[in-house]
Amino acid sequence: MVTIPHITQNMFYIVLAAIAVVGLIMLIIQFRIVRNSTKKVNALSKEAELKKLQLVEIDMKSFQIMGGKGLSKNENGWLNLKKINRSNLMSKIGHFNNEIDYRVDHLESTREYLKIQNRIKDLDRRKDEFEEKGKNV
Repeated sequence: MVTIPHITQNMFYIVLAAIAVVGLIMLIIQFRIVRNSTKKVNALSKEAELKKLQLVEIDMKSFQIMGGKGLSKNENGWLNLKKINRSNLMSKIGHFNNEIDYRVDHLESTREYLKIQNRIKDLDRRKDEFEEKGKNV
């Protein structure tokens, strides 16, 4: 008959621990590989989008050249007017944001001032109470 070597319990735990450590190492390596590959895929997709945009721009330029004309004066003026309106709108939005921030800061500071005033009144009231108790004792 075949004899099976006797493995002690400690040796069994050591073998299990070694298998678990090797498994963890393999798992960590796989996670790193997957993370790196997703980063590469994301970078490649962004590059592909940029290439598409460049191709569209080149196509638009070649279409204008082949047509023998650029934008007409009316279209060019209309684009300039849109740019000016957009810049004016953005400056107004910035002004409103600054004004809102200023008002919020002002309200917060007045609220904090009122809280401090109430605390001072409360401390004065408590001081008077303690002084009265001190005189009575």
